[in-house]
Amino acid sequence: MPLEIENEEKGKITYKNSWITDKAISADKAGRLVTCGRALWKIENEHNNVLKNHGYNLKHNFGHGEQYAGMVFCLLNLPAFQFHAVLAICDGQYKKLRACIGRLDEFFNILRAALRFGLHESWEDFLLFALAEDAGVPDG
Repeated sequence: MPLEIENEEKGKITYKNSWITDKAISADKAGRLVTCGRALWKIENEHNNVLKNHGYNLKHNFGHGEQYAGMVFCLLNLPAFQFHAVLAICDGQYKKLRACIGRLDEFFNILRAALRFGLHESWEDFLLFALAEDAGVPDG
């Protein structure tokens, strides 16, 4: 099913797309289909954007290694992403730290520095370290 949107003032087609489906699409269903398509696009792009640009380093060419290296690295990234989502919901100290820091890649930088300069007895100990004023985290 092709779709074209034309800007009548400019006399140009501003959007062109097509879908393959065996479902009958009527005018009353078109709006709902567009809403669903936009929601899917938003989920895919925001999810992929986080994985690519905010600390997980998942790229299109990620892991061009021998045989299954790319798949293994990708599959290790996905649980990490989900684990951070669970922490954002359940762990108050983590939420507080993320609110102070903002970007996830900055959180990863603090985590790397904390692990490089000292071991922590627990996850909570690390979070308290990262939230400390002398850790360089701005108050938020």
